[in-house]
Amino acid sequence: MRFGVMSDTHGNHAFGNRAAERMTDAGAEFIYHLGDDYEDAELLRFAGFDVRAVPGLWCEAYRNGTVPKIIEDHAEGVSLACAHTLEDLKKHGVNAALYFFGHTHTAIAECHGKVLHVNPGHLKRDIDRGENASYALADIDAEYIAIAIHELAGGERFRHVLQRSALGC
Repeated sequence: MRFGVMSDTHGNHAFGNRAAERMTDAGAEFIYHLGDDYEDAELLRFAGFDVRAVPGLWCEAYRNGTVPKIIEDHAEGVSLACAHTLEDLKKHGVNAALYFFGHTHTAIAECHGKVLHVNPGHLKRDIDRGENASYALADIDAEYIAIAIHELAGGERFRHVLQRSALGC
């Protein structure tokens, strides 16, 4: 199974659409949008993309609780959780093998114990906080989990591949 992950579009609809098109062209079955701004995810849905979203800190829905701050899901039997911030996942004691979060605008894919932490970066503008615009593609099969961070300008920044047995799947 392949899916896409984006975060921190901050109203940049052109970048959000471009990333969504690249993800679906690459075979992503659906896309997680990790907030800032939740309304950007709604516009992607309206454009025909299968998007699952959480609100970001700047969103009214985050502050008033009208939209859940966390998505808990499974992909190919692997538990995953999505939120705008890592702190939200930790604060709510979410138990998952994969944590997807945004907020920092810095792309990572790092193991912390039996949990893989993934931040796809940002799609705010070409460069923000010293980081190029990026998104993630996740591939999960019976044996492996692969996370690839892609530059919106083109090319793969890095890929992290690990056996499912290394995580708390």
